[in-house]
Amino acid sequence: MRITNRLLAFLLSLGLALGAVLVLIEIVAHAVGAKPFVLNWPGLYRWASGTTWGSGSVRLIGVALAVIGLLLLAAQLKPRRPDRLRLQPVDPATDAAITRRGLARTLRYAAIEVGGVHDAHVTLGRHLVRLRAEVHDGAAPTMDSLHAAVASAAQDRLDALCLAAAPALSVRISKEEQE
Repeated sequence: MRITNRLLAFLLSLGLALGAVLVLIEIVAHAVGAKPFVLNWPGLYRWASGTTWGSGSVRLIGVALAVIGLLLLAAQLKPRRPDRLRLQPVDPATDAAITRRGLARTLRYAAIEVGGVHDAHVTLGRHLVRLRAEVHDGAAPTMDSLHAAVASAAQDRLDALCLAAAPALSVRISKEEQE
């Protein structure tokens, strides 16, 4: 969610900066006696002074601004995925963790070390780790024994890390055709 928050913040700040530059241009243009440069603000002022708070256009603008505000609020309140997964401390004064990327690499290497596995891909969710091991078609032993070996190797590596809240492990074997 970090990227979405940064993008929303950038767009909002860009809009505010452009609005400030626009106001500055109009102030300078009015000070030197020129006509409105970009925005016809006298016409906008006349429209605003003749429009009531209950008119449809003002209500529509208010609803649009409220929806935008609620979307920004929801984006900020949505909990982020943790960047690091805590390990069980050996000593109460110790705080140790592993990054999500480090955990994915560790499990990938554990799967690749199993004989017959060509490559592996790991996807980390909040409470589930999905490991997909690829084997060359015809180069591996039976799929059941390979699945059990990969699941055992990955689970052993996951258990050895002693995560404070260990995610569940899902293993899938896929055949890749040799070229």
